[in-house]
Amino acid sequence: MDLLSEGDKPSQHPAQTATSAYAAAPDTDTASRVEALIAELRASGRDITADYGDWLKVGFALASEFGEAGRSYFHDISSLYSGYSQEESDTKYSECLKSDNGRTDISTLFYLAKNQGVTLRRASSEPRTNYESSSTKGQSDKNVPLTLSLDDPEEMPTLPMFPEDIFDTLPGLLRKVTDLMLTHQERSLVLIGSLATISSALLPLYTIYFGKTIYPNMYLFVPGPAGAGKGKLDFCFRLVKPIHKEKLECWNIAKDEYKKEYARYKRQKKGDNIDPPEKPPIQLLRVPANSSATSFAQAMAENGNLIIFETEGDTVVNTFNSDFGNYSDSFRKAFSHESFGYLRRGDDGEEREIENPRLSTVLSGTPEQVKSLIRDAENGLLSRFMFFCINSTPEWLDGFDSYGGDDPLEESFDHIGQEFTAFTKILEQTPHIKFTLTIPQTGKFNDFFAAEKERMQDFNGERYSASSHRLAWCFLRIAMVLSALRLMDSGRISENVECTDVDFDTTLKIIKVISVHNDYIFNVLDKERPEGIAVADSYSSATRKAIISALPGYFTSDDMKKVAANVGKSLRTVRRQIARAIEAGEIQQVKHGEYKKK
Repeated sequence: MDLLSEGDKPSQHPAQTATSAYAAAPDTDTASRVEALIAELRASGRDITADYGDWLKVGFALASEFGEAGRSYFHDISSLYSGYSQEESDTKYSECLKSDNGRTDISTLFYLAKNQGVTLRRASSEPRTNYESSSTKGQSDKNVPLTLSLDDPEEMPTLPMFPEDIFDTLPGLLRKVTDLMLTHQERSLVLIGSLATISSALLPLYTIYFGKTIYPNMYLFVPGPAGAGKGKLDFCFRLVKPIHKEKLECWNIAKDEYKKEYARYKRQKKGDNIDPPEKPPIQLLRVPANSSATSFAQAMAENGNLIIFETEGDTVVNTFNSDFGNYSDSFRKAFSHESFGYLRRGDDGEEREIENPRLSTVLSGTPEQVKSLIRDAENGLLSRFMFFCINSTPEWLDGFDSYGGDDPLEESFDHIGQEFTAFTKILEQTPHIKFTLTIPQTGKFNDFFAAEKERMQDFNGERYSASSHRLAWCFLRIAMVLSALRLMDSGRISENVECTDVDFDTTLKIIKVISVHNDYIFNVLDKERPEGIAVADSYSSATRKAIISALPGYFTSDDMKKVAANVGKSLRTVRRQIARAIEAGEIQQVKHGEYKKK
């Protein structure tokens, strides 16, 4: 394992001499136990910091108990890691001191050591100490499998964002909206949110896959804790809001006319023979998430194309759990444009069939709302959604920043929405626009998803197989939206559109990231996960898969540095995952600093 640490060789530091290591530490029983535990860890050669999350827990535990005096302990424990860096460890401990919230106490350190088989014996006359108590707050890490959202910031996994290099190659509209954002997470969030939202308004576009007509409509769910910035997603709806508003205004005018005609019909005298007016069809784009099942079906029947855009996941959860609003079956069918019917209540009692329903969905909410909507990994909704998980931002951001201009974001998005609405009217002058991949792109597409299906089955078993097929649909849908926006840039519209290599590569990079996020959500919801395997462990496996897939077949330490930058991970994390891959037999170390995939 030491061959993975080139450039980060262990350095001597004051804490590594027996006489000076703990000079600054409080002379307490707890300090004595920590020193004894470090001696046991050294003697056994056990590293409890190989997992990044565990490394943070060690830092928070020591910072909570000892403050600055715990720094030397942190170095001693961290130095057992093959890729130890004194500078990196110093920086990390300083971060732990600043961010310590008191929720991770010293018991966590002993708990992590115990998981590695290292414990301290306690004399029978010695009082029971807090690290052995199962009720202390430091034992909160045992609850990791039970929830996706934890109070401790160090418990939240950091999933990869979209690579920075794709933002400069996006179609014009997407460059405009992502350029308005400040952070990498905001740009990634607004990109996937805009793609899913715009998918609801590209009526003429379609492609043929396995003989079935597929439209651009996507399902997206953005989980994140409170304060993570999910509110930026709400701006995306403004891109299609003018379309919705125009439809709604037409419907309101038609309803007013219907009321007048109906009043005239009711006032008629004998012999007038005025026929009752017909109710105007529902016209809208955005359907409320809390609609009744019948209202949803009627709106779909009379529009054919809708979007559910809801930033509070509980609205959908509560509706699906109600007697009047459980349209989850129709919701699932609409993903793949499968027909469904409904019986309209009232005097006519008309039964209607909806052919080729088209539904886009953009939801956000807390991680617990994901679990309320999709209760386990067997739920059919799981494979239909693209998930994009976001985290709270650790640093304080300047709320007075102008976000690139003097206008508020609402006005900027509204202006871009007006431009997009004008484009859709031109687009719809061509009733059918067929999207295709080139022959080389088709080969790359099939190669990628053949490997992805095998990876998914190896990682998650047969129960996850459907996700690889539906992820392929998501690929085609994202590529369709990108290609449609290229038409907006060029102003040239034809009945056949071929995907550009730039948009194909961009779509592939987006799907690779989405696949990692979907893996994570699957493992959060997977009730068959072995007892004691934490969500963080499942995520670690997904992280390793993502890192390995990003590396070439034969790679060097320099390649690992490039991948660390591309996937948004620290070099320490990449080295740790490569080390685990070597242990698992997934990678072979050829010689010093050179490796190859098996």
